Amino acid sequence: MTARKIWIVLAGALWLCLLGVIASVAVERLRVDHKRLAGAHLEDGDDIGAQVAVSAEWPWEAPVRLVSEALARGDRASAEWAWRNAWGAALGARRWEGMAAVGGLALQMGESPRAREAYLVALFRARDQRSFTGVLRAQEAFETLGDRPVALQCLHIAGSMPGIGAVEQGIVRERLDRLAAFPHSSWNAR
Repeated sequence: MTARKIWIVLAGALWLCLLGVIASVAVERLRVDHKRLAGAHLEDGDDIGAQVAVSAEWPWEAPVRLVSEALARGDRASAEWAWRNAWGAALGARRWEGMAAVGGLALQMGESPRAREAYLVALFRARDQRSFTGVLRAQEAFETLGDRPVALQCLHIAGSMPGIGAVEQGIVRERLDRLAAFPHSSWNAR
C-alpha cells in the first residue's frame, strides 16, 4: 500500500470518528433538552419515566383547558365551541377520565342534560375498564345532578366489580347508607 492510500484511509477513518462524535453530542443535547422540558412539569424527582409520562397529554386535555379559560373570561361562545371539541376528543380517546372532565365542564356551563350524557359514557367506560375510581366518580356526578336511581346503580356496579377488597366494599356501603339517609323527595329539589 502506498503512503498516499494510507493517508486517505486514515483521513477517512478520522472523518468518520469526527462525525460519530458530532452525532453523539447532538443526540445527548436532544436528550438533555427533552429531560429539561419534561422536568419543567415536575416539582421534584429525577425519574425519567415519570417525566415522560407527565409531558404526555391526553387528547381531551387541551380542549378542556380552553373551555375552562373561556368560562373564566365569561366567553360563552368560545366555551361552547371548545366544549364540542373536548367532547369529540374525549369520545375518541375512549377513557372515562375524559368524559368525566367534559361532564364537569357541562355542569359549569349549566348544561345538565349534556353533563348527564357525558357522565353516563364515563360510567360505562369506567365499568368496562374495571375502574372502581371511575365508577365512584360517576356516582358522585349523578348525586350532584340529583339522579338518585343512577347514583344507586353506580354503587351497585362498584360493589360488584371483580377484584375489589374490603376497603372498597366499605366505601360502597358508606355511600349507600348516605344515599339511603336522604328522603326520596329531597332529590328532586337538588
